[in-house]
Amino acid sequence: MKHFSAVVLSCLYTFFKITNSQDTATEPTCTEIGTFEIYDGTCRNYYMCINNGASLNPIVLSCATSFIFDPDQGRCVSESTITCMQTTTTTTTTSTTSTTSTTSTTSTTSTTSTTSTPLCFRYGRFPIQDVECKKYYFCYWSGAGYSVMNNLTCPNMLIFNPVKEKCVSPQMYQCSGTTN
Repeated sequence: MKHFSAVVLSCLYTFFKITNSQDTATEPTCTEIGTFEIYDGTCRNYYMCINNGASLNPIVLSCATSFIFDPDQGRCVSESTITCMQTTTTTTTTSTTSTTSTTSTTSTTSTTSTTSTPLCFRYGRFPIQDVECKKYYFCYWSGAGYSVMNNLTCPNMLIFNPVKEKCVSPQMYQCSGTTN
């Protein structure tokens, strides 16, 4: 069994910032060794569960500027390679009560829907992964924070190049053709 300390981690992950767990709203709980996403809407913060010999301890980490945490890879990757997706859940509850002289009926309906909206941390155009490499979103400063124009599509035969942050001819960029 390998044991790590915060000092060793800071040497191994020089482009990550180790934060004090007091800075987070709630300290993560470790049930297994590994790296795990912190759902705080930034896509930058995550925690690593390490075994100190007696128990599993969380070390809260933050990706460097222009990097976000990829939960599939368990590490920080360039913002240009993946899209940070914020998951929001909306719950709607409807109650109806009917009363007659002999019976009373109450019914409750709950609906839960999940939608994904890209988060913006800086100005620019960013890919929305699709098989044709045509979709992207645009982040801009609106005065009170960054806003997003979502689900934009490159015109005609052009495809989106995430490095140049613009639509280009297929000869200028090789589309990987992957989806989420």
